[in-house]
Amino acid sequence: MASDNDYLSYMNKGNYAMALNLLDQALLQNPEDPILLYNFALCCFQTKNFKKTIQVLDRILSEYPGFIELDNVYRLKVFSLVELKEWEAAEGIIKERLQIAFDDAKLLSFLAHIYEYTHRLEDAISIHRRILKANPDYKNSLNSLGYLLALKKKLTADERAEAIRSLKKALELDPNNPAYLDSFGYFLQTNGKPEEAWKAYRKALQKNPNHPVLLERLKNLKK
Repeated sequence: MASDNDYLSYMNKGNYAMALNLLDQALLQNPEDPILLYNFALCCFQTKNFKKTIQVLDRILSEYPGFIELDNVYRLKVFSLVELKEWEAAEGIIKERLQIAFDDAKLLSFLAHIYEYTHRLEDAISIHRRILKANPDYKNSLNSLGYLLALKKKLTADERAEAIRSLKKALELDPNNPAYLDSFGYFLQTNGKPEEAWKAYRKALQKNPNHPVLLERLKNLKK
């Protein structure tokens, strides 16, 4: 017979479907355990059942307001809403939580993501600058700031310098990250350096073969 904590070993192995089965059994025995519920929500998220994730998280928020992982409950709910493209609901939760945790980098990153995908480019850029003011080595914001600046039709000299500085720093911190190499390549491409962009894209593709965005960028660069 499996023990109550065997689901954790399956979660650690990435077998979330099996973990869900074991968590179902554990919850039959301990239906009021918020830790089991939270892990159940995590597994639902990992198996892309985002609506169920939100349903379980809402139960935790309603019934266990003192749960020790409450911040992570809110983050996971926001992440699920973002995956469902429920931008307005996610933004509302983020802004409420930021009144308590003003510089929460994860929440701010979600907010920047929402602004980017709802075509509020300048707002997204401002959020990444805010993150970096408090966390200068926050890699994802270094990368995102450089990439979002590259998307602008016209860059000032200061913005161009800021973009290249941010992208180079992200790559210094994580030199083989394909997403960062892609952003760096895109910046080089949009700033009239196709040969250098090619090198960055090729290196990114070596780390993430057959990635459709990278393949499309290389295809367009040849034209």
